[in-house]
Amino acid sequence: MKRWVWLLAAWLVLMSVWAQEAPRIQAGDSLRITVEGDESLSRVYVVDSEGAIRMPLIGRVEAAGRTPDELAAEIAKRLREGEFYREPKVRVEIAQRAEPKITVQGAVRRAGEFTLQSGWRLRDALDAAQPTDAADLSAIRLERANGERSTVNYLKFLRENDANENPVLQPGDRIFVPLRAGGQSVLVLGAVRNPGAYDYSDAKTLIQAIGRAGGTLPEADTARVQLRRANAPEPLTVDLNTLQADIELQPGDQITVPFRAVRQFIVVRGAVNRPGLLNYTERMTLTQAIEAAGGPRPNAILERVTISRPTERGRTQRITVNLLEVAQGTRPDEPLLPGDTIEVPEPPRRASAEEPLRVLWLILSIIYLLTRQ
Repeated sequence: MKRWVWLLAAWLVLMSVWAQEAPRIQAGDSLRITVEGDESLSRVYVVDSEGAIRMPLIGRVEAAGRTPDELAAEIAKRLREGEFYREPKVRVEIAQRAEPKITVQGAVRRAGEFTLQSGWRLRDALDAAQPTDAADLSAIRLERANGERSTVNYLKFLRENDANENPVLQPGDRIFVPLRAGGQSVLVLGAVRNPGAYDYSDAKTLIQAIGRAGGTLPEADTARVQLRRANAPEPLTVDLNTLQADIELQPGDQITVPFRAVRQFIVVRGAVNRPGLLNYTERMTLTQAIEAAGGPRPNAILERVTISRPTERGRTQRITVNLLEVAQGTRPDEPLLPGDTIEVPEPPRRASAEEPLRVLWLILSIIYLLTRQ
């Protein structure tokens, strides 16, 4: 009997340990990361759709599937290997769990992400997104998170109450509402100033359509613009930064300018007037970054400015730049990447001849004050 009691007690202990296993991080979670002594790194990060975060100094870090302690250990390791800190102390907490999301795009008035409510069907998502008058409700495309795709005739549900055409939604579902065939509009959505439908006669090319929508916003990811055609199974991804020739559009085309997933930063340290974290902008250069940090101090050693750049394998690439040569035009300005750390060196501080006397006077003063007590 005692043996069974002991076995039961051991089983209960094991069950308790398993129940208390640390939660695993997942895409969409908000993480509060604290690096002791460094406010520029200590903030809330959101895990992107690929399960990663991007931190200044060390770049991309895989987060999904790890526990907070495992992620903290990985961040500390990367900071140590990059020689940013000798013994970094890192703490990771899950500030907020990701809510289940779905996405609705296309001929709707409120395109974007929606929080998936319990029991939601296609009808609920369309009510939230508000299809436009030009929407083709007979050919709505539904893509599941596992890659499964189907076409839904929502008009059949509205007319015949066919429940098969009003499917239950799942986390990660992507819904695309196309324009009706023969429509003479072009849809421009996302990170533009005036998203909406524009007459094809005024928006016959990609650049014209984005211009009609007021141009892109500063936070737009102009390297991943998507052009979706009514009859094409996959959208075309266009990099506006390297586009050589404008692209002819067709009536019914949809252009989506995505927002950058996370804000991108660089760090400027050393002999500048305002060292710290700076927002990275497209095609930013070394001299632009130093100017944004308030310019170099008078004692800055501009011949040996270094750029520390995290690589995908967790290592750090170091680039040394002579800014005087850049100023003289004998070498090109150095382009930067998100996550770069710039160090502007200064001469080591030399003690003056009076420094030892000041230290001695301070010691004698302390001794005098102590003996008086």
